[in-house]
Amino acid sequence: MKFLIVAQRFHTNLYYRTKALQDAGHSVRIVVLYKGKSEFYEGLKPMQVKLSMFSRFLTKLQAFFKKVELKSAFELRIQSPNKEFKKIISIYNPDVILLKAYQNALAIKTLRTAKKYKIKVLMLTQTPYAHIKGSEFLFRLNIKLFKFLKVHAYITPIKLNYEVFKNFGIENVFYLPFVYPQNKGKIKIPKNSVNIISIGKFQKRKDQLLLLKVFNRLRNEGNDIKLCLIGELADKNYFNALRNFISENTLSDYVCIKTNLSYPEIKNEYQNYDFFVLPAYNEPAAYSPVEALSNGLPVICSDENGTRCYIEESKNGYVFKAKNEGDLSEKIKLCISDKEKLLKMKENALISAKKNHNPGGFEQAIGKILLKRTKNAI
Repeated sequence: MKFLIVAQRFHTNLYYRTKALQDAGHSVRIVVLYKGKSEFYEGLKPMQVKLSMFSRFLTKLQAFFKKVELKSAFELRIQSPNKEFKKIISIYNPDVILLKAYQNALAIKTLRTAKKYKIKVLMLTQTPYAHIKGSEFLFRLNIKLFKFLKVHAYITPIKLNYEVFKNFGIENVFYLPFVYPQNKGKIKIPKNSVNIISIGKFQKRKDQLLLLKVFNRLRNEGNDIKLCLIGELADKNYFNALRNFISENTLSDYVCIKTNLSYPEIKNEYQNYDFFVLPAYNEPAAYSPVEALSNGLPVICSDENGTRCYIEESKNGYVFKAKNEGDLSEKIKLCISDKEKLLKMKENALISAKKNHNPGGFEQAIGKILLKRTKNAI
């Protein structure tokens, strides 16, 4: 079977899903609008198509008002490919398009083209909402438009998205967790310091500053812990604030910061730590918790992370209240206070990863979805 993956950028969470399809013998090609700094697509060759003239004009106009380098929500919504996009689809003639775009120009352009060539589209979504700007009416119109444009099914890696769509009456939605190959290394109980790792872009909503405050408090209480922050240098001002906090609280001997590592380097980092913390808020669907679990690390994340559904409380991790320093502190204490329990949680992390995040299971599930004739969709 021939698959075409269409996305604004090839996020790393697509890599092992793509490899799972290839390993099963399918042909897979990838089309993107831009490439990010932290992506990983070793062995794959995403084709980058240029934006349409109108999209380029709007992007340049909007650039005058930007304050940071990160792409704005407006930019992501208006980006549409030029005529080359339609030509690629007509020549490759895929059986299925995996569309990682939602409520934006790329989604509409892809769906219109797929409908013309009678290609099934599986739309990858990560939204926890059944409204647009607070309007259920607009959301209903949007879903009706997608139905008219022949979305075969919605696929989401987060349970909340699945539940929200189901409760809204959308029947052709399926929950498929992110996938990642399991680390076969041995799990060891920490002998001395408990080592914590946190991975995420250095920007405000990732909230590494909250983690540093908690870490400093726990160190002052006499806990023998160390911390490593790893991420892409996205916001220099925020990054400098983190560095200043470390310096002002004399934490340089206990906290390391590593920036702009390659993805293979990041993958190798997990095995050097005992558990993983993602302090981010407003996090649609973080992929790093899956990487951590698959490397035998318990995960602590906030209740605003979509993939918190992968965490079984007190078994393979904990969920804390976003932006709540006290709650995060209590959850970390639960991991560092009993090393025997921490070892058990490490084992549970691998068990849950094997059960829920095996790459081979993704390809099998996709096959079943494509064969299924959905009924009663909105």
